[in-house]
Amino acid sequence: MQPQQFDLIKPTEENHYCVFSSDLEHDPKIFFHVTQAINFNKIIKSGFQSAKQLGVGVLESVSYARHSSSCLAHLGCEVDENLVIFAVCFTEEQLKHVTCNPSDIHVHKKKIQPTIVGYVCIPEGYLII
Repeated sequence: MQPQQFDLIKPTEENHYCVFSSDLEHDPKIFFHVTQAINFNKIIKSGFQSAKQLGVGVLESVSYARHSSSCLAHLGCEVDENLVIFAVCFTEEQLKHVTCNPSDIHVHKKKIQPTIVGYVCIPEGYLII
């Protein structure tokens, strides 16, 4: 089943620079993961993988932000490629087995895969602020 595509909400100071609705942004079981749009189908088919598993880096965990604004923080003001931000849901049991930080979580075990609730597309050239 294909996850729901949500409309991109313009990030502003009023919405704390988030791109999803406030009900998703404030749900304690919902987290956010940004990736290049070319990875979309692979994630849908095979789940989320660490940079090490993908052979593109050394990071052994997959990180998920507590708010979508954290996915945008490292991008600067203009997006230079097509991106997707996934909204995902972890069960309480899954969250017992992840590393929790104030602004994100890290999943070290590939078998722990969240349910994809939906996503937004961030087009190349999009101005964040």
